[in-house]
Amino acid sequence: MSQIYDPEKSPPVAIEQVDTKADRDLAAATAALEHTYEGEHGTKRVLKPRVVSMIAIAGCIGTGLFLGSGAALVNGGPVGFFLGYLIMGCLVGMMMYSLGEMTCFAPNIGGFIEMGNRYIDPAYGAMMGLNYIFQVGIGVPAELSALASLVGFWDKSSKHAAAYITAFLLFALFSNVVGVRLYGEIEFFFAVLKFGTLIGLILFGLIADLGGVPPHREFIGGRHWRNEPWNDNFKGLGLPVNLSRFLGFWSVFTKAAFSYATTEGVAVLAGEAHNPRKTMRTAIRTVFYRIVGIYMLSVLVISLNVSQHSPDLLSAVALGGHDAASSPFVVICKQTGVRVLPHIINAVVVTSAASSTSENLYACSRTMVALARQRALPRVFLKTDKLGNPIVAVGAATAIGLLAYLSLSNGSNQVFLWLSNLGALSSLINWTSICICFLRFKKALAVQGIDRRKLPLRSWCQPYMAWVCIIFFSLVVIFSSFTAFLGGFKVVDFVAGYITLPFLLLFFLGYKILRKTKMVDLNEIDLSDGPAEALEGTRYDRYGDVQAAMFTQ
Repeated sequence: MSQIYDPEKSPPVAIEQVDTKADRDLAAATAALEHTYEGEHGTKRVLKPRVVSMIAIAGCIGTGLFLGSGAALVNGGPVGFFLGYLIMGCLVGMMMYSLGEMTCFAPNIGGFIEMGNRYIDPAYGAMMGLNYIFQVGIGVPAELSALASLVGFWDKSSKHAAAYITAFLLFALFSNVVGVRLYGEIEFFFAVLKFGTLIGLILFGLIADLGGVPPHREFIGGRHWRNEPWNDNFKGLGLPVNLSRFLGFWSVFTKAAFSYATTEGVAVLAGEAHNPRKTMRTAIRTVFYRIVGIYMLSVLVISLNVSQHSPDLLSAVALGGHDAASSPFVVICKQTGVRVLPHIINAVVVTSAASSTSENLYACSRTMVALARQRALPRVFLKTDKLGNPIVAVGAATAIGLLAYLSLSNGSNQVFLWLSNLGALSSLINWTSICICFLRFKKALAVQGIDRRKLPLRSWCQPYMAWVCIIFFSLVVIFSSFTAFLGGFKVVDFVAGYITLPFLLLFFLGYKILRKTKMVDLNEIDLSDGPAEALEGTRYDRYGDVQAAMFTQ
């Protein structure tokens, strides 16, 4: 008797026509991926499409935009500020499409970490994992430290900072041990709050620019773009005007990269997303439009309303730019005489930083799971509880968060700054690595006869787009700390800015020598867990036979 396959229901369990247990496992992992709620190594595929999409939309709307954009405006001037964010945003969007094509082909826990292991070299994958742990792991104490400063907007007593750090760390831990389904709902709430607030601030900024906010009602229009489009005296060094403008513009790229950091983290969710190919395809597509749309509207509003010479902005940036006073949106509120908005903005930035802490903790723990899967970390990191939480990895990531207490001691501030600098350029390095993975992935598809037109998501203008991203991101990494050479060579700034690069190189070489790894041959790259329709007619076509056995009796 034949059994009709209903895509709205789980696939039939009886698969007697499948020859071996290995074939059954293969079928469950590929043909029925969109139906299963069971993930890898005890994790659960329960993140809903709306949750993943909203996290993708609001994932990089955080302290980088609300606070860090002020320093970028001061350095680049309004035009340099806007163009720097626009160029970096478009390139990040291109990189995300490359990542999306690979993620939709083979969604797994660990995201792009597994791609480095599979498409390039196990040593390279381990290096990518370590680099990402730097980025998101050090991001946990960095966000906690920022939270203590943000709460100081209301509570001026520094004696309470440790209590605030403890409270927010416990919240991040709580959201990571209640199960990935509830974690997703918590992040969904924060994402809606951030997204809604940003839309409101954009509208407020546009009205303020047009002189519609009482009591001042000052019309600004494009005054700052006309009168002071660039920074003509970068860092007050008295350099030639054209050189100052270029250096100020170039410095915006680094600030923009930090603002867009963790955008790639949405790929980590693929291992715990339900119906991951469809879910991730939708989420990745929203990223590009989010960056060139909502993000750039925010940057435009800031550049129209706030002068690079604003005393409020300059004083806040000079003090480090870690509290609400350094937010360009708060500066707009002060200019218009609206007193209550700074408190609302600070509250949203606090919730945003709390959300980022939780997201970094999640990404760090899942990266540890990916490395344990590659045996780059002990297998104990694969251990999960009954809710599917990788409990050992979550505990280790939480322990990294304890470094936030270093920021409370003046004598230990330098140690904390060095630890923070280890993760400063990690996002750019990971973006470059993702594009390198894509070039290898694309070549492997061609060598093994897999048609890219059959993939769930296909990125544009390849391989040219990936090469442009690799070259540009590499240049930004190389020249990211050029200020160490201005006004006299600064050894500390130079070492702090570039120590990540030799550290990762030494790790890669050491891992490669000790584990005797080799670059994976294009014809030997494992593409077996791609979608069945893409593998039809290739050496992996046995999946089609498994599907037929599963759905027809």
